[in-house]
Amino acid sequence: MNPLKIALFALLSAYLPVSAEMVFKSLLVEIDAKAGENQVTGEFPFEIKGDSETIVSYDALCTCLAGRVEPLLADRSPKLHWKAGEKGVIKARFDTSRFLGTVDKALELKLNGRDPVILTVRVNIPDLVQLEPNTLRWETGGEADEKVIKITVNHTKPIKIISHSSNKDEIYPYELKTIKEGWEYEIRVQPRNTIESGMGMISLRTDCEIPKFKRAIVYVVTKPKLKVRPVVGAVK
Repeated sequence: MNPLKIALFALLSAYLPVSAEMVFKSLLVEIDAKAGENQVTGEFPFEIKGDSETIVSYDALCTCLAGRVEPLLADRSPKLHWKAGEKGVIKARFDTSRFLGTVDKALELKLNGRDPVILTVRVNIPDLVQLEPNTLRWETGGEADEKVIKITVNHTKPIKIISHSSNKDEIYPYELKTIKEGWEYEIRVQPRNTIESGMGMISLRTDCEIPKFKRAIVYVVTKPKLKVRPVVGAVK
């Protein structure tokens, strides 16, 4: 391109509207939930750069997440049309009652004429009564060996197991062993046989004051070995 064309292009560009952009401070918000906290909110502040911007939708990718754009309009409806220089925040309210550990959930923000923006809330949810693993598995027709579930209390004070029961004790007899009262336990299970497929549950009740951790369930399962189908066209 010759110098004259370059100069003309630069002159015209100065008068063209700058493409709109909704600029976020971060697309990922990490939250450390408190023990027993069933709801947390992640905030995604933004500013409109360049031209105006229009929000088409902001859909959660999980029913446990709900989005909200603020500030609201005078009639309490969400503000969807934004001018350059305006600032706002998208809030994502996360119902954590059914989750433990580190969980990522996302909002998909659709803007007019642009690719969707994914806003992710990462929540670290404390597991006060940790089961490792929470399911014991045997193969049908395989060895009926003893397997162990380790129970660890991750709390500032002890949580005691006050009762326990099984719905299939005749097939999956078990023993609850106390390693350190209120802090460490073991569930030892050895099925009577593995002739048939089956499933059972061992229920635990604790003295924890937080409802989510008053009860825990571990599963015991006998099922056939998973058959892996050969890949068609695989290179030998």
